[in-house]
Amino acid sequence: MTSVWIHRDDEVLLLLRRGSRVIPDSYVGIGGHLDDGETTDPAQGALRELREEVGLTEEDLVDFGLRCVAVREMGDEVRINYYFAGRLRDDREAPITCTEGELRWFPLDAAFDDLPMPPTGRAALVDWIDHGRPTDGIRFVAVDKADAVVVQHGSGAG
Repeated sequence: MTSVWIHRDDEVLLLLRRGSRVIPDSYVGIGGHLDDGETTDPAQGALRELREEVGLTEEDLVDFGLRCVAVREMGDEVRINYYFAGRLRDDREAPITCTEGELRWFPLDAAFDDLPMPPTGRAALVDWIDHGRPTDGIRFVAVDKADAVVVQHGSGAG
């Protein structure tokens, strides 16, 4: 799966996704499942989802890139989510509608612990806000069956 955090100034755009067959109604980045052929290039899938859901392309963003890879143990399956971020260009209109739910801008200092969010999404987003903007490497998040979260900071210029 992929998820894209769009940000501007001191805000991040999140989607209140309703009716998903994968997660309960919750706030997430814009994204979804990878299609055949996208597993070797998750950025391609993230950009496809961004275009389909809110009409944005890579040209509408600055510093688009992979920020975190999250793994969550879910009983008999393991879910992998690739989290990307990109700043909305100053000369671009922010999306106001989404095909998958309701869009809402949040200040970067919002109380994300109080929002309904998947554990991996919350951990990855909070870590990116606190330690990874614009980026100093890729983060890794793991969540076990008991929802225990482990965040590992990568190294390099990511």
